[in-house]
Amino acid sequence: MTATSHRDTILLVDDDPPIRRLIRRSLESQEHQLLEACNGDEALRLAAAHHGPIDLLVTDVVMPRMDGFTLGECLVESHPEIHVLFLSGQADRSTAVRGGLREAGQSFLLKPFTRDCLLRAIRDQLRAEPARRPAAERAPATDSATAD
Repeated sequence: MTATSHRDTILLVDDDPPIRRLIRRSLESQEHQLLEACNGDEALRLAAAHHGPIDLLVTDVVMPRMDGFTLGECLVESHPEIHVLFLSGQADRSTAVRGGLREAGQSFLLKPFTRDCLLRAIRDQLRAEPARRPAAERAPATDSATAD
């Protein structure tokens, strides 16, 4: 926490209750203010009702109804201060998820992860400048492989 009385507000979104519970326990021990949702629609409602900044969105990528990429784009539009940390257990099996993670230009953490890795990724994101790129500036997704 900084020298001010501001507690970082984190919006956690994952459709898997055990994963949410694990992350919630890790974040509560760090004295973050936590908003928690089981899907993108619920997250957007929580964000709209929340008075004050949302410092970090921690979201699963693959969820029913609204994927994490779409959720991230919506929240960056309405909350320009927000940082985004994507979580995925699908990146090693899905070309679409890998491509989306590259295109999003945001940090990500692959599941399974340790508590220490999660807290380090969150700390790094909260210290960084929000990475926002207007949709018109994003490179289109392609099927061709790119060198990383």
